[in-house]
Amino acid sequence: MHAVHLTFTKRSQIDAPKGKSSSKHSYGDLGWSGAFEMLINLRGMGMKWGMPSSKLPAVYKHFISETLLEMLKHHVIYLTAMAALTRLSQYNASDVIGRDVAMTFSLWCIAWSSLTLMYSMITLCVYITTKLCGKPFDKNRWPPMFGNPIAADSVRTFWNNKWQCMYRRHFMICGYEPVFNLIKALRIPGDIPHYCGLIGAFTVSGILHEYCARSTSRTLFIEEFPAFKVFIIHALVIILENELYKFTGRKVSGIFGSLWTFAIVIFISNPMCRFNLQGLGPMPDFAEWDTWRWFVPLSV
Repeated sequence: MHAVHLTFTKRSQIDAPKGKSSSKHSYGDLGWSGAFEMLINLRGMGMKWGMPSSKLPAVYKHFISETLLEMLKHHVIYLTAMAALTRLSQYNASDVIGRDVAMTFSLWCIAWSSLTLMYSMITLCVYITTKLCGKPFDKNRWPPMFGNPIAADSVRTFWNNKWQCMYRRHFMICGYEPVFNLIKALRIPGDIPHYCGLIGAFTVSGILHEYCARSTSRTLFIEEFPAFKVFIIHALVIILENELYKFTGRKVSGIFGSLWTFAIVIFISNPMCRFNLQGLGPMPDFAEWDTWRWFVPLSV
């Protein structure tokens, strides 16, 4: 996907920054540094093709202190979710009411916290390295990886600006744009091209997650497609939310929107999470963890 992303990104979109930035880097000549940044700068920070600031979480005002605080918060979330997962995995679904829902919620929390921790550690490494080399560090190029997924009050909001969007443009180029342009070329009117493109983007995402789930579980050949189904259903739910707004004038939002989003994200994901847990195999209870693992991020 990244090869397609690089191929279909025009040179003019790489060369010049998208807007004003305190960074002193120049993209007049892509060179090795520019090529390397294209490989790691998945959101295109400082480039014309990059994510608009409205789609990104706000940059930390006090960068180091807030980054460290965020790491501490997500370390606690990660440990709590892992502890719940290891304890619940020892019971059958019939033994504990809501076991599958709790385990699915725990897996989403683990994904959220582990990715945030990894991103924060990389950010700190870049910050320390640039300071040691006497170069400026542009915090505007390092906004948080996630918004606040728990605050999402619609499935559209969840995927649009609350969950991480590192591969948003990859899915747009590989899934949305080919389908959208094809349907548009057939002169099909209305929102159908957009909706078909949306399904195309989620299809690519579903295929990627399905492949990853099968690879990690060492079960490549099964009849069902749990991860793929989740993303297709989410695309259809977003279309439903858009149509609901079109016909009623009311957006999915507020407390009922939050409950709706929680129900869709968690309950629809149950089969996918069960499949992922099968691949993980038996997990030792958190009571058996070594003491040092409670203090070292991502050590369990």
